[in-house]
Parts: sequence; structure tokens; C-alpha cells
Amino acid sequence: MRSSDCRKLAKAILGNVIVRSECIGENLYFNINSDAVLESVKSLSSNAATLFSTLTDCFAVDFLKQKERFSIFYQLHSYKIARSIFIMTDIRKDEKMQSVTTVFENANWYEREIFDMFGIEFHDHPDMRRILTLNSEGMFPLRKISNIS
Repeated sequence: MRSSDCRKLAKAILGNVIVRSECIGENLYFNINSDAVLESVKSLSSNAATLFSTLTDCFAVDFLKQKERFSIFYQLHSYKIARSIFIMTDIRKDEKMQSVTTVFENANWYEREIFDMFGIEFHDHPDMRRILTLNSEGMFPLRKISNIS
């Protein structure tokens, strides 16, 4: 499936929750509202035309100087159409995300790692506790620090 066809199909499924979309190389990125992530992932994974049934990665990026400080990326793969797409959302420092573990069980580890490294919490996560830095209460190693010269 060509990138343009995949983009049209994903836009048809996601509808008006898309804030913006772009194609970089072979990768398709859909920026959506943070409150629409769970429903969007459900729709993409269950749609018969796409079956984006695999969460291959989930990670966060800290953009220190932006209003929505963090971006969270979900990479979904469809074996049916042999394509991957990225669903991304921007959130503020104090905002919590809805967990996608009800759709993808492996999100459990990704979301725990994001919590551990950035301090971003996920609502309805089955086990929201640190996974890598067990004795680092209040410290989030991948958060950027604004007062370093």
C-alpha cells in the first residue's frame, strides 16, 4: 500500500481527532488530541481494512520550551497492509494520559518506562510503578532541566 493510500485510510478511520499529519520518508505521523488516543488506537487496531494490531513501540520526548512539553508516540503496525504508522500526542507537564493497555497488553512496559523516565502518569494503568530506577523517588532521568547553562 502506498503512503498516500495509507494516509487516506487512516484519516478516514481517525476523522476529526487529527490535529495534523505528515509523511516523512515512508513514515506516516498523525498528531491527535491526547484525550482521543485510546479510542483512536482501538479504532485503528480493530478496523477490518487496516488491522493495526501490533504496538511495536511507545516512547516520549521532552520538548522543554514548548507549551505542551511532552510528546508521546505510539508506533502501530499492520501486517495486513504491511505498514507502520505513528500516532503522536502532545501533553503538558502536569497532564496524565489514558493507558492503552486495554488494547495492547505490551503497552504496560512502555507506559511504565515513560513514567519512570519522564514522570508522565497513565490513568487506568494496571501497575503504574517504576520499572528501571526503583530507588529514585521524584527523579525522572530523561526530563530536561531548564537551569543548566
